[in-house]
Amino acid sequence: MKIEWRYSLINNLPLIALWLTFLAFNGLSPRGWDQVSVPLVVLGGFWLVYYLLFERSYFKRHPEQRPGNHVISGLGWIMTFLIVMIAVIVLLKFNDSMIASPAILLGGFALISLIRDSLSVKKLSVEK
Repeated sequence: MKIEWRYSLINNLPLIALWLTFLAFNGLSPRGWDQVSVPLVVLGGFWLVYYLLFERSYFKRHPEQRPGNHVISGLGWIMTFLIVMIAVIVLLKFNDSMIASPAILLGGFALISLIRDSLSVKKLSVEK
């Protein structure tokens, strides 16, 4: 199985930018849920610039990397399920406000998306 790291990174770059923006503005504070608006505005601006300047031209040069040309593999879904189950158990077990901070949850979501997308396969290889 080939790891699709390039597809995963390009597909999840706005989510990673949201996480880094949230860390920059709010840190690991558990009180950050009411302060999500500033990182979301920054994410909107970043995503628009990212899409217009980079993503469109990249997908024109590399049409095989488009999200519509990939399917999440069985291993990708299994790994996603296992990571989510472990995260839920950790959140329920420790019940600490630091673990439930928005920055850690967004970082976990970004990590899960990166792993899931990196374990995807191209549709053409599935159809053959």
